[in-house]
Amino acid sequence: MDILRNLFGSLTSGIIRLLVTVGILAAAYFFLVKPVLETTSEISKEANSNFQKSIGGEVDLSDIGATIESVNKQVQTQIRHSFHAAKKQGHPKQLVHCIEHAQGNVQRIRRCTVKF
Repeated sequence: MDILRNLFGSLTSGIIRLLVTVGILAAAYFFLVKPVLETTSEISKEANSNFQKSIGGEVDLSDIGATIESVNKQVQTQIRHSFHAAKKQGHPKQLVHCIEHAQGNVQRIRRCTVKF
C-alpha cells in the first residue's frame, strides 16, 4: 500500500507542479507579453499613419511629370538665350560642331569653348 501511496503522491505532486508552472506562464503571457505586443502594434500603426500624412498620402506622379516638363521648358529657354547671346559674341554652330567632334574629351571641349 505504501508503494501505491508513494506512486500516486509523486504523480499528483508532478501534476500539481505542472499546473502551477502552466499557470505562471499563462499569467506572465497575459500580464506582460500580450500588453507589450498590443502596445507595439498600436505604435507601429500610428507611426505608419503619421508617415503617410507627412508625405501627403499617396504620391501623385502627375505632379512629378508636370514639374519635369516645367524644368525642361526652363532649360530650353536658357539654352536659346545662351545661343542668342553667343551669336552676338561667337560662333555657336561651330562650337556645337567642335564639341560633338571632341567626343567627350574634356580638354578638347575646353579648347572649343575658348576658341569659339
